[in-house]
Amino acid sequence: MRNAHFGILALAVAALMPRPAAAEDISINYNVDVGPLTMTVVKFTLNATDAGVRAKARIRSNGMSRVFSEYSVVADAETRMVDAKPVPVSFHLLRERDDERKETSLTWTPDGSLTFTPPIKNKEKRERIEAAISSGVADPITAVLRMGATGQNPCPSVHQVFDGRDVFELSLTDKGQGKLGDDAAWRGPVQRCEVTWTPIAGRAKDKGTPGDSYDVAFAAVSKLPSGAQLWLPVQMSGRLKGLGFKAYATKVGAGKDAGGGD
Repeated sequence: MRNAHFGILALAVAALMPRPAAAEDISINYNVDVGPLTMTVVKFTLNATDAGVRAKARIRSNGMSRVFSEYSVVADAETRMVDAKPVPVSFHLLRERDDERKETSLTWTPDGSLTFTPPIKNKEKRERIEAAISSGVADPITAVLRMGATGQNPCPSVHQVFDGRDVFELSLTDKGQGKLGDDAAWRGPVQRCEVTWTPIAGRAKDKGTPGDSYDVAFAAVSKLPSGAQLWLPVQMSGRLKGLGFKAYATKVGAGKDAGGGD
């Protein structure tokens, strides 16, 4: 599910209830359907304070997809707030597929410099990645928070993201306001955006992987403790390897009803 992990993490910071609430503790479950089958399930937890945000997403294969390949992804991120803007602190990604296990860790120092492990062994590839990383690069979860904290509308905006393997750009185009169908978990107004994923450096760029575009519906579902409005995705759709997919929230808990991330 190439590039789906960002999309899943993006949707993993959505909320369901149309009444805005303080973004303190939120626990959300998601389904990702490919064709008629739910191939992936996600559980996400978020805790926000005046100082910053801690978030965890657990992604697992589901149903028939486990017959072909059983996989899980766990992402942990810490973000601090500087002048109401999310700034990355750390990001840890654990990928497990069948008997294979891979870990990636990113750490930002207070002066903004970035270190990542494991180091990229290939010197030319490492230099291309380091040259492509800008001072404002963020991990996937912090990038989603930046989209949501941009003001009255999450799009248009452009964000540079690094997940430890790929540097890529996320460009959001305004597609107008609207409302989801009556069968959707979110029944309030939404801002529709087209999100374009473009590889800049890393594995995807080296392989000549083309960019992808997704349709995303954002909603003003919550507020940060500072009082700033937080826009978050409540639905996303597109195509993966020629097959249509749809990701959507199925359950949310807030405050004392929010559970753990396992």
